[in-house]
Amino acid sequence: MSEDNSLAVTQLDALISTLEESVLFLNGEAKVISYSVGSNQWLNPMILLGHAANEVLPETVVASLNTVLDKAATDGVQQLEQLVRPDSAPLLKEAGLKEALWLRLSIAPSGDGWVLVVRDVSEQKRLSRRSGGQSQRDILTGAYNRRTLIPVIEQAVAQAQRYDWICSILVIDVDDLTAINTKYGWDAGDQILQQMVRTLDATKRTADFLARISDDRLALFLPETNREQALLASERVLKIARDMVIEVDAAAVPFTVSIGAATLNGVEDTSARMLDRAEDNLAVASQSGGNRAEGDEA
Repeated sequence: MSEDNSLAVTQLDALISTLEESVLFLNGEAKVISYSVGSNQWLNPMILLGHAANEVLPETVVASLNTVLDKAATDGVQQLEQLVRPDSAPLLKEAGLKEALWLRLSIAPSGDGWVLVVRDVSEQKRLSRRSGGQSQRDILTGAYNRRTLIPVIEQAVAQAQRYDWICSILVIDVDDLTAINTKYGWDAGDQILQQMVRTLDATKRTADFLARISDDRLALFLPETNREQALLASERVLKIARDMVIEVDAAAVPFTVSIGAATLNGVEDTSARMLDRAEDNLAVASQSGGNRAEGDEA
């Protein structure tokens, strides 16, 4: 190596050592061959040496990794962000990952290999949730959150009462989600919630309103929907869950949902009471074995 090249390498090493981000150098087979830890002191990258990126990263990232690498090869630096849980990335867990973190991955070609820059953006995500439009959305699924749902249904119920309309709400709970996470890992539960939201969002009517209201629950508000129609909608959601295919580590993850439905009941009813009844009806469905829907008494 010439003196100029040696100096350039030394300067590059010094520059990389000042970065806050972790930097992983990958060979042509996308295996980790060297690294710089940066400020991510939890990371013990020695554990990762010799492993391919698709062994290090969770399946949710691996699914799009090849596409990102191909795009980086032609278009330069590519980025993706992912919520990474220890149970969804065993090698990162072994390397020191102890809690769920939002990681921003920047990938760029370098000679015959790749440079992968890893930045922890968890705090930025938390701040983003507290400000602007992001406070209306659930980060994991992209669905609206409970805070956004409440004023929507309050206004809709007030209008329904004023104009003698009807409306209903479904509260959808993933049966035994804790047990699923314990058996298959947190990534399984995340995929179930994400796919349920994507499918319901694609199949609901334009006027319907979908929100994630707790860790394992979604709510679907249905304008111009009576009790019988709400129960029919519940049956469609039950079938969506039964037919859905979720795979983790090449294993199918079966799951079902339970649903509580409630329908506006006269001028004395309120959105809060509707939501409470839906929750009560959900409890009946869950306690009756799950994989079923319960609505208001006729």
